[in-house]
Amino acid sequence: MKSSHNIFKYLIILLLLGGCSESTIDFGEQYKKTIYIVDSKDMLYQDDFHYDKDNFITVSVYCASSEPIKSDTKVKLKLFPKALDSLNYLFSLGNPLYVDKQLLPSSNYKLPDLNVTIKANQQYGTLNIPFYTEGLNPDTSYAFPLAIESNDKGYDINKELSIIIVNIHMVNSYSGNYTGSSIELPNKTIKSVQPHTKALSKNQIRIPIHNLSAETSDLETNFMVLTIEDSDTKSHNVKISNWKNSNVTDLGASTFDSKKMLFDLNYSFTDVDGNEYTIHENIRNTDVEIDDEDEEDA
Repeated sequence: MKSSHNIFKYLIILLLLGGCSESTIDFGEQYKKTIYIVDSKDMLYQDDFHYDKDNFITVSVYCASSEPIKSDTKVKLKLFPKALDSLNYLFSLGNPLYVDKQLLPSSNYKLPDLNVTIKANQQYGTLNIPFYTEGLNPDTSYAFPLAIESNDKGYDINKELSIIIVNIHMVNSYSGNYTGSSIELPNKTIKSVQPHTKALSKNQIRIPIHNLSAETSDLETNFMVLTIEDSDTKSHNVKISNWKNSNVTDLGASTFDSKKMLFDLNYSFTDVDGNEYTIHENIRNTDVEIDDEDEEDA
């Protein structure tokens, strides 16, 4: 898969740049200064953005050389939607199930002056673009493509590391991967579950119901929403509601333990065949490390 991704990246660069001379970059010349974008090796770079924090799309530009630059260097970047179009096209050729990534709406960011300054005696500079979460569709994969356009010192630009497509991944304090058990009452049939949850807002996540299919094709009927209430203690009340056309009833007394990263959920649901189930579900976030003392208390 890694080699396939690298092939795609190379093809995208050829499409965008029409090919480049192999003599453009020569890392054997140690004095030669070369500009590139950090984290652009695979071109598509996923970054986490939090519903409950101020967000910035941060891009770092580096000047590779045997010694730091002696005077400030300005590197001009540009928004480059063409890179995203090429990536979507080529990825769809290799995967018929691939869903195009969408350009982040202009209403969700504030585009500053796209000049990055690498200060004298340093080797990198950063650009912070304010990013807003309001109105984003949780089921759309958004991306923000940038490319190096030029620099005021005439330094070489590494063509293979000159484009970055930042993939926007929305998270909150409760989203991530969970593991635990989902018990059908009253017969106490235990199902092992490992749900992946998706952040919807600062205090809401979407989660599969019980052990129902979590495939995208079942999104309309097999998911529910957890709303975690604010609390001054480690225990938070949790409200359960329907997502789309699911049929879930909140039975009350559901909680989230913020110290153990543990949900204790009580609900009932009716599946698409009309069967009714009462569920007690206990799941822990496996993406977050907890103290050994908390593990013993769980």
